[in-house]
This record gives sequence, structure tokens and C-alpha cells, in this order.
Amino acid sequence: MSLIIENVKKSFGRLEVLKGISFEVEQGEFFFLLGSSGCGKSTLLRIISGLADPDEGRIIMDGEDVTKLPAEKRGVGLVFQNYALWPHMTVYDNVAFGLLVKKLAKDEIKKKVAKVLRDVKLEGLEKRYPAELSGGQQQRVALARALVIEPKLVLLDEPLSNLDANLRLEMRSELRRIHKELGLTMIYVTHDQKEALSLANRVALMHEGKLAQLGSPTELYRSPATKFAAGFLGETNFLKGRALKKKESAWEIETPWGACEIASDRAVGLETGKALTISVRPEDLSLSGNEDSPHFAAKIKENNFLGDITQLVLEAKGETLLLETLSASGLKVGETVKVWPETKDIMAYGE
Repeated sequence: MSLIIENVKKSFGRLEVLKGISFEVEQGEFFFLLGSSGCGKSTLLRIISGLADPDEGRIIMDGEDVTKLPAEKRGVGLVFQNYALWPHMTVYDNVAFGLLVKKLAKDEIKKKVAKVLRDVKLEGLEKRYPAELSGGQQQRVALARALVIEPKLVLLDEPLSNLDANLRLEMRSELRRIHKELGLTMIYVTHDQKEALSLANRVALMHEGKLAQLGSPTELYRSPATKFAAGFLGETNFLKGRALKKKESAWEIETPWGACEIASDRAVGLETGKALTISVRPEDLSLSGNEDSPHFAAKIKENNFLGDITQLVLEAKGETLLLETLSASGLKVGETVKVWPETKDIMAYGE
């Protein structure tokens, strides 16, 4: 199923939750709605499912306007954050419930339930009750129940938020496998950046009821369109600077390490002579480089070993910043080090 969201608006009393959201989801895409609590992403998902009506705008599925179509007629599978399993029903009965509502034959129901339980790796657990399952198994039952009706579109609302870290990683792999094998269009709501970056084909980043940026995980992380996007996706250092001169395909800017040039497509809203904010990722700062390349001195305030990386908290020219490196052995708190920024990867935003 392809999906078009066209200028969708929604208010609750005086609170404007969605302020004109528009985007398209391609058939077979794993599409993410990402944002902090209160940005409107779950409300939008409910409108797509038919559980809520927009105040304005349209929902178009496979070319058909379904804005006024009831939820049960949209052919959409929905996986809730709290799983919403019937505690008095077995795994089999929970999964089969939607097919019973459709009044399918008993043998057909049995066949479809068996297949979907294989798809989510729950064979042999048909007779168990939800209370007898782990959190990951309960999540798989909820997913199986959404898949068994053979929807063209699957909506997932924070489906992994109740799981511990190891189970979340396991279920991410399962969701990736299921999406790839079944080729379904899936829309996934989350506030977890790692889920979005690791699973999505494309991400719609939402902020205060608006679409802040739409693109691939790589585009959002490496080329955030706004200061908000830069700060929301992963860690970054915000440093002060000034726009010096606009050139043919670049900007010359003043930075804590001196003047440097950045490509025009990495400069947003700059004005000559005006203040700007520089965004540089911790992994784009290095402790080694060419002495002729731009660099600056910084004092180590913290040295935090995180297993796969070491994170240094540095102080330079009154600014506190993070640097991530694979090795920082021998470096001590209070020591002064030289830092080289990867200038080609920084972003600059006009004030």
C-alpha cells in the first residue's frame, strides 16, 4: 500500500497538535515517525488508522481517499505500545480473533494462524496465555495478530518501549526480518533515535506538530536541516561562530579554531557578518591530524570509558564539548590536548 498524508491538522480544544502535516509513504517502505513526547506523532498514527478524525486534510491509500472510512474497513494492522492482548485468551485465540470477526472458516483460520506464528517464531506456544510469556513473546503475539489479517499497511506505536535493552535489540532484528520477508508497508512511531536510524528506509522527524525534516537516516544524521534536528538525532556540539563571506559554492565562517570554509549545502540561513551556530558531532573531532590543518587546544574535564569507545568531555575557549575516540589510553583529566575537527562534516545555522 502507498500512502499520502495531505495537510493534516488536528486540535484538542485550544491545543493545536498537528499543524498541517504532508508526506508520502511508498509501497513496501519501512517509514518512521520520530519525535519527542507531545510532538503529535501518535495522534497522526491514530488518524492514519481511522481511530481519530483530522480537523482538516486527507488520508489517501493506494489512490483512494479514506479520510472518512471507518478503521475496520481500511485493511490496516495496528500494534499498540502496551500490546493490548486479551489476558483470558491463549496465544492462538488472541491471534485468531481478527479472523473470527471476519467469519472465516475454522480450517482457514487455523492455517493462517499457523503461518503467522511461524513468521514471528512463536510455534509451540499456541496454548499459552499472555501472563506465561516474556515481554518479547507478548510483543510477537501482538505483531502476529496485526499480520494475520493480511493488512496492506502495518502501524506500530512505540512497540518496543516496554522491553529491556537486550530484548529491544532482538526485536529490532525480528522486525527487520519480517519487513524484508513479507514486503509490507510499515509505519513505526518512536522517540528512540537508534530504532529509527537502524531500521527505517526514511524518517519523518516531527517537532511541535510540524514536519521538521524528512529523509533517509543518513541524511537526517549527517545533514540535519535545522538546529533542532541536529540536536535531536544523536549527540552534537553546538559552538558559536560568525558568517564571514559568501563564495560561489561555499561559506567562509569564523569558528573556535579560526576561519574555515564549508560547502553551501551545509550552511543554513547564514547572513554575512551575523552570528551562527556550528554543529559538530563528537565522532567528527579527532586527537590527531596535520599541524597545518585547523585545530585548537582543549583541556580534558572527564575521561569516560564506554566499552566500544571513550568519550572525552573537553573545555576549549569557554565551551564544553564532547569527543569520541576508539582509544584514549594514557590521557588524564586536566591534561591539555590538540583537537582537529572534520571541517567537511560540520553544519552551520544562522541565528
